[in-house]
Parts: sequence; structure tokens; C-alpha cells
Amino acid sequence: MLFMVTNRQIVGGKYGNDGMPGHKYECQYEHINGQRREDGFARKDKNGFKIALLTELERLRDSGNSVPKVGLYLPGYNNDYQDGIDEIFDLEKHLTTVLGHPPIIVGFSWPSSGKVRHYRSDKDEVRDSVGAFSRFIKELNGFVGKHEKDCFSSTFCIAHSMGAYLLRKGLGYLSGNLGDPKCRALFDETILLAPDLDADSLGKNKKGRYIGHFSRRVHVYYSKHDWALKWARKKLRSRRLGRHGAENYDNLEENIVVVDAKKYANEESIEGIKDRWNSQVNVHSSHRYHPEILADVVQVMRSIDRDLIPNRQLVQREDTTLHNHYELV
Repeated sequence: MLFMVTNRQIVGGKYGNDGMPGHKYECQYEHINGQRREDGFARKDKNGFKIALLTELERLRDSGNSVPKVGLYLPGYNNDYQDGIDEIFDLEKHLTTVLGHPPIIVGFSWPSSGKVRHYRSDKDEVRDSVGAFSRFIKELNGFVGKHEKDCFSSTFCIAHSMGAYLLRKGLGYLSGNLGDPKCRALFDETILLAPDLDADSLGKNKKGRYIGHFSRRVHVYYSKHDWALKWARKKLRSRRLGRHGAENYDNLEENIVVVDAKKYANEESIEGIKDRWNSQVNVHSSHRYHPEILADVVQVMRSIDRDLIPNRQLVQREDTTLHNHYELV
């Protein structure tokens, strides 16, 4: 089941590319699967959103799925509101194929312009969206805490590309307000797909460390064939985590795992893989579509031990015993 949260302002009857004032956001549910640019969500209400979310969790549990999955998805840049719907639609579809049952996905549509040339202005929109995103995360944290005794679901967060930057900024802000989490992490599993972050950002005492602090475990998927992040490196003059991997594997927290997905995230391997509207996917988005990558992601969502996940191998180093760098085989 799909849900959406957005801080986009409505302009001319449509969700535009500017954020709501006052760090406001809107919760949406009851997805309408219509024609492209005509689908959306029928209801908009925070309380109704929570009731619908809990009802679906209970339905999945009672249908025999003992551990239903509920997750947050953060899209990257160059996505308008409709693109955000398309991405969670596709993600639910492809995860369902591998999982065998549908996960619950809550998208957060921040006001990216949906234009390639607006890369830097989209980064500004991320910064402006931190307030709304953090407020929603606090609400989500309260919802999860309230139903913690039920213990019938697991939570995950998937952030793609610049969505990882929003997660980094938002959790840093949240830590300043709530302090580091105690006893229970906000997410059981956090998955960064082709993250547009500095290659050293998840290191100890670095700005992205709160991603690990708010997660039981973090998995990063990267590929040297990601042309979009090669372009981003030139713009920002810094190696990107989603293309280069971690800058220093000795400086990562124990709960952070990095996975080299280049065997499948490349032009040849993704040939013929299409998105919702029958367009060829590119390498930068392939992590959300390629069945071999998603098979690994699903094992992560199931919280399988990092060394027991099939079809991956440890990247060997003679000078360390750390098990935090793998490659798909």
C-alpha cells in the first residue's frame, strides 16, 4: 500500500516546486492508480493517515505475514510530484515480486523541480525542507513508539540519490532536538541507493553519522558506472558515496555496510529493464529495479546477517578484519 507525505505548495491546483511555509507538510493516503499525471491520493488528513497505516499493518499481520514491512522512501533530485508517485509505485511493485507480499511504502515528496539543470537549487530545496521533514520524522517516531509493544512490524528507510542528503540533514537536526536515540532505533534498516553524499560523510564524527545513530543497520549501494554521480562529483568537486563507496572503511561505525553493485548497476546489465511508463531505466536508478540488487536489498530488509546474505562476497583486505565492504556476485 502506498502513502505520501509532501511539503510542496499547491499552485494552480497542482503540487509545485516550492515548499509550504512554516515547515508544514501534508499526509496523503488512498492511492488512485490512474493515467500518468492523473493519479494521486484521495484523502489528506494526518489522523486518517495514521489510522490507515495501522489498519494496513494489522491486515498484513492477520493475513499470515508475521512481520509486515513499513518503510519511508526519499526520492532524489530531478523529480516533480508525479515522479515521486511513479517511484514509490515502481518500488512497491518490484519489492513485492521479490518479497512475495507488498510492503507499505510512505514517500516523502520534497519540492525538487524535476529539471536536470536545477541541481544546485534542488540542494537548496533540501535544506529548506529539513524543518518539515524533521517534524514528520518526529511524528513517525511517536507513532512507532506508541505501537512498539505490538511488535508486529519492522521499519526501513530507503533514500535514493539526493534523498540521502535530506536524510542526513533531517536526522542531524532531529538529533539536536531529541538527542541520539536510546533503546530503540527509528529504523531497523536504512538503505542508501546511489547516495549523493560525500564519500566520507558516514565516517565517525562526520555530518552523516546520525544516519547510523538512528538506524539499527545501514546499507549503502554504489556503482562506479553511475554517470549521474560522476557529473555531481564535477559539480561539487568531491567524490560521491554512491559512485566511489566509502572514503575510509576503517572509520565507519560497526552498523554501516557498503555494497559494490557494479556487476548489475551498469548499462549492459540493465538493458531492457523498464519503469512504470515503459521507459528504459538508467544506471543511477537501476538499484530500485534490477532483480539481483533488489534480492540483496530484501535480505537486508529481513535483517539477515551481513555475512549470511547470498550472492555477495566480502571485499578482502589483508590489513583488517572488518566486515563492512561487500560486492554483489
